[in-house]
Amino acid sequence: MRIGFVVNHPTQFEVPFYQYVAKNFPHDEFEIFYLKEQENQHYDNELRQSVKWGFDLFEGYPFLFLPQEGKLSVFREKLKEKTYNLIIINGYKNQYAGFAAICKGLKIKVALKLDSVLFNQPFYKIWLRKIFLKKEYKKFDHFLVTGKVSKDYCLEMGIPENQINLFSYCVDNSYFNLSGKEDSDYFKKIKQKYQPNHEIAILSVAKFVGRESPWDILRAFVKLGRKDLVLILIGDGNERGALEKFAQKKAHLKIFFPGYIPYQHLPEFYKLSSIFIHAAKDEPWGVSVQEAIAGDCFVICSDKVGAAQDLLVEGENGFTYQYGNSEELADDIATALNIPKEKIKNANEKILNKWNYHTMWQEIISASK
Repeated sequence: MRIGFVVNHPTQFEVPFYQYVAKNFPHDEFEIFYLKEQENQHYDNELRQSVKWGFDLFEGYPFLFLPQEGKLSVFREKLKEKTYNLIIINGYKNQYAGFAAICKGLKIKVALKLDSVLFNQPFYKIWLRKIFLKKEYKKFDHFLVTGKVSKDYCLEMGIPENQINLFSYCVDNSYFNLSGKEDSDYFKKIKQKYQPNHEIAILSVAKFVGRESPWDILRAFVKLGRKDLVLILIGDGNERGALEKFAQKKAHLKIFFPGYIPYQHLPEFYKLSSIFIHAAKDEPWGVSVQEAIAGDCFVICSDKVGAAQDLLVEGENGFTYQYGNSEELADDIATALNIPKEKIKNANEKILNKWNYHTMWQEIISASK
């Protein structure tokens, strides 16, 4: 069994999956073909700073950077060297043009990984996609989707269900679950800072831009007006100044803006928190939803977050509210505070038992046959 992945560049979400497969499935050979070289950090325009992930993006798995000049020729020759059962292409836009045709020419099965959804597309765009992308999708033998909302998109596009498998933006569940582990010095520090009187922490990890809707969370928290709660808004962006100015006028409430937190310290914040909120206006998936679930949080999402449909069991480990409705969000927070922690933990564990790296690899293997 040999599988190839054509990916634009390494990311903190996908590399741990590759590392896991290389370590746990040594008899299943695979290789990553990167189209763009990248260092162990990148500049994020919305966060307005360079971001590091706290681990080596190039360690523990086989990969190759394709040259900018002649990359298709090099890719073709590499495929001729070994027998591949499946090539997975991480999209169909400009940078991926030509790769599917090479696979077809060499009679290698080719799959498209996509995270497209219907809820962020007006009717006329869906109609246009059906017309103009039909030919594009016919280049692929199989489709790998991030979750239910992406599968619904594929079905709407006329793709047969037997050509669809799951390959989500999964996370390392054990990495984000610190339950039962000794408290780190970093955790003790943030607990003393944000929960000195055992307040209940509500957490958001988002970019402070309109697309991620931090204002909805802030307004919902203010509406609750409870002094036994603390709101921690991790992130940065062009709306941070306005958010902080608004929060300063609510001095009777505990609202904190830690700024950007390095990826390796997010597990401690999930452990600190009881409720996690993802209020995005347009989020086809939402990796932080699974991170928070792995960290034993109750999760509340807007109905524009794709992961909510796969990872949340309404009233057990999460709620979904209508995007932009901060009053409904406030009510959901109040209700969630009364749900027993054991019930939340059990529901989270059931979800994660089937939403993990092992399951994703088995789905890919199934697609390759």
